[in-house]
Amino acid sequence: MKRPANVADLTASLTAAAQAPLVQSAPEPANEPQPKRGGSKAVFLRMPDGLHARYEAEAVARTKATGKGVTVQQVMLEKLEGAL
Repeated sequence: MKRPANVADLTASLTAAAQAPLVQSAPEPANEPQPKRGGSKAVFLRMPDGLHARYEAEAVARTKATGKGVTVQQVMLEKLEGAL
């Protein structure tokens, strides 16, 4: 059987490839503060089942009337804004 040419070169390149990291990692920032994201923070409310059912019924009625999806959260926010 004939011996392939440049076996030493192939061995060296395979060894170097096996020792190299798969992904080049970016240098880590030195304690730089993270930029603050804009927007509001999420608020989670627990409503009584009866109140949620009323808001849900209103959302379904508005969805049928307008043809656009209206969520319970939208109805709730409108009610809260009206109370202020």
